[in-house]
Amino acid sequence: MTTLQGIAASPGIGIGPVHIVDPEETEVQDGDLRVQDTAAEQERFRKAIRESSVEVRELREKIALETGEEQARILDAQIEILEDPEATSQTLAVIERERKPAAFAYRRILTAVAARLDEVDGEYYRGRAIDVRDVRRRVLAHLGGIRAHSLSDLTEPSLIVANDLPPSEMALLQRSMALGFATDLGGRTSHTAIMARARGIPAVVGLKSATESAQQGAIAIVDGTRGVAIFNPDPETLAEHERKRERYRELAAKLTELKDQRCATADGRPIWLGANLEVPEELPGILENGADGIGLYRTEFFYLARKQLPTEEAQFNAYRSIVEAMSPKPVIIRTLDVGGDKFASYLGTPIEKNPFLGMRGLRFSLRREEIFRTQLRAIFRASAYGNLRIMFPMVIGLEDLRRAREIVERVKLQLRKEGVAMAQNVPLGVMVETPASVFSIDWLSQEADFVSIGTNDLIQYTLAVDRGNEAISEIYEPLHPAVLHAIKMVVEAGHRAGIPVGICGEMAGEPLYAVVLVGLGLEEFSVSPYLVPEIKTIIRASTYGEARELADRCMSLHTPSDVRTVVNEFMSRQYPGIFVPA
Repeated sequence: MTTLQGIAASPGIGIGPVHIVDPEETEVQDGDLRVQDTAAEQERFRKAIRESSVEVRELREKIALETGEEQARILDAQIEILEDPEATSQTLAVIERERKPAAFAYRRILTAVAARLDEVDGEYYRGRAIDVRDVRRRVLAHLGGIRAHSLSDLTEPSLIVANDLPPSEMALLQRSMALGFATDLGGRTSHTAIMARARGIPAVVGLKSATESAQQGAIAIVDGTRGVAIFNPDPETLAEHERKRERYRELAAKLTELKDQRCATADGRPIWLGANLEVPEELPGILENGADGIGLYRTEFFYLARKQLPTEEAQFNAYRSIVEAMSPKPVIIRTLDVGGDKFASYLGTPIEKNPFLGMRGLRFSLRREEIFRTQLRAIFRASAYGNLRIMFPMVIGLEDLRRAREIVERVKLQLRKEGVAMAQNVPLGVMVETPASVFSIDWLSQEADFVSIGTNDLIQYTLAVDRGNEAISEIYEPLHPAVLHAIKMVVEAGHRAGIPVGICGEMAGEPLYAVVLVGLGLEEFSVSPYLVPEIKTIIRASTYGEARELADRCMSLHTPSDVRTVVNEFMSRQYPGIFVPA
C-alpha cells in the first residue's frame, strides 16, 4: 500500500481501478523540404491551426452547456495560443527559411514557450504551460503525428492518474467514466482542478509521484477532500474509505436541505461559517454550498496570474462583481499576501534565504506603498456595492496596524475629494499568524475591528516547522497544546475587547477539529467552499456545552498525541454517523 499526500482539489472519495494516462509526446519527422514544397507545407500548417481552433471552440461550447460559462472560459487560453500571430509567423518562417516540416517547426517553438513558462514562479504560469503543451499535441496530431489516446476512449469507470491533465481532455471525458483524478502536477487553482470541481469529480493534484506509484488496473483511492491518494490499499483501508465514501454521498444528498439552514450548535450558539475564495471561478461553489459569506478572499491571484501589476480598474471590477454576487452577505478581502511560497517576479520581491521570515504579507505592502494604495482604492470603490471588510495579513504588532490604518485614511480622503462613492464604514481586521501577534493580541484587539487566526502560518511559526518539509511533516500538529493555548489567548483577548474572532486556514476546515475550535470560543470559521456542508453538519450536531468540555480537557493535556487521542475518541463516539476518523 502506498499513500501520497497532495493538494485537495475537488471534494469526495473515488475508489476503483486505475487508468494511467501516458504523457507520450506526439511523434514528428525531421527532414528537409524541397523549396517548391514549402508553400504547400505552410498552407497545411494554417489548415491544422484552423481545424484545431474549431475543435477547441466546440469543446468550449460543450463545457459551457455542461458546467457553465465560467468553466468554459478556461479554454479561452488555448484559443489565444492557437491564434497567437507570433507563434504562427515564427512557424511559417522556419518552414520557409530552414525548409523544416510544419510539425517539427511548431513543436520546437511551442516547446520553448512551455519551457519558459515552467521557469516562472507561480501556479498560474505552470497552468499555462499545460495549455501550451495541449495545443501543441492537438496541432501536431492534425499535421499527421501519432495522437496520444484520449480519455474519451475509456470503456469502464476508472480513477485517472496522470502527470497532468489538460482541460480539453477533461471536457472529452464522460462524467460516468471518471471516479476521480490523481496528478503529479497542479494546484487548487489549475484548470484541471477547477473543472473537476465543476463536474463533481474527486481530485487530488500535486502528488509528485502518482504515476510512479500507480499500477494500471489496480484498485486505488482518491480522497479529494483530504488531498490523499492511496494505491493498492489493504482491505482495512479500503473498507474504511468505502464507509467514508458513503458518508460523503449522504452529506451531498442533504446539501439542498442544509444550504438554507443556519450554522449553530444544537443548543443554539450561532457560528458564522464562511468560505475561502482564491479565484472567481470558485464563486458558484460558495453560493451553492450555502456559506454565510466569504471569510477569506485571497487577492494574490490578481498578482500571480499576470505578467504586470493589475490596474486599479481591473481589481475594482473583480471585487465589485464578487461583492455584488454575495450581497448582503459579507466579503472579507485580505490585502496582498506575497512572499514565503508566493512570488511574482515582476513585483521585485527579493530572493531570500528564509522567505517565510522575510518580505511577505503586510511588510511588503508597507514597503511598496504604491501597490498597496492601488489595491485599497479598488477595494474601497467596491465597498459601495455590498458588504465588504478588509483584513491585513501577517500583522506582528500594533505599529504594523497603525501604519496600515494611516494609509487607509489617506486613501479614503483622496477618494472623497474625487467624489468616489464608497461605504461609510469598512471594518479593518488583522490576521494573527505569528507568536508575536499572539502576545500582542490585547493591544491589537483594542484597535482592530475583528481578528482572524491564520492557522497555517501560526502552526508553523509556533512549532518552528516548515509545513512544506516532508521530512518533518509529522511535527506539524494543529492539536499541539502550544497551538491550542495560542488560539485560546487570541479568543479571550478578542472577547474582552468586544470584537469577533474567527479562524481560517486548513485547521478550520478539518472536521476532526471543529468541535474543539467551537469549544475554544471561536465564533467565525472560514473554510474551503466544498467543506461548508460537512463542517456545518458537525457543528449543528454538537452542543456548546459538549464542545467546551472537550476543549477544556484538551487544554489540560501536555502532549499532542494525548490531545489527538482524546479528540479522535470523542468524535468517533459522539458522532459515529457523521465522523469517520482519518
